[in-house]
Amino acid sequence: MTESQVKVWFQNRRTKWRKKHAAEMATAKKKQDSETERLKGASENEDEDDDYNKPLDPNSDDEKITQLLKKHKPGGAGASASLLLHASENEASS
Repeated sequence: MTESQVKVWFQNRRTKWRKKHAAEMATAKKKQDSETERLKGASENEDEDDDYNKPLDPNSDDEKITQLLKKHKPGGAGASASLLLHASENEASS
């Protein structure tokens, strides 16, 4: 090979490497951007979950909340009925 052919070969090799490297960098950037968007979406959902998981205010005027609190109140009618049901199931299985 002549000297000029070697120079052209190396020039082509460098050009090929630059194109490949640029494509890899673009792919990595797209992957990073999509991961960032996914995490951003997850943090927005966490904010909604925080609102949903806040404890109910027992002093609220909202009738639905009052009914839920009465239904799930420890020692309330729902709890004693549940205990009676479990006790009768245990007696039946003996």
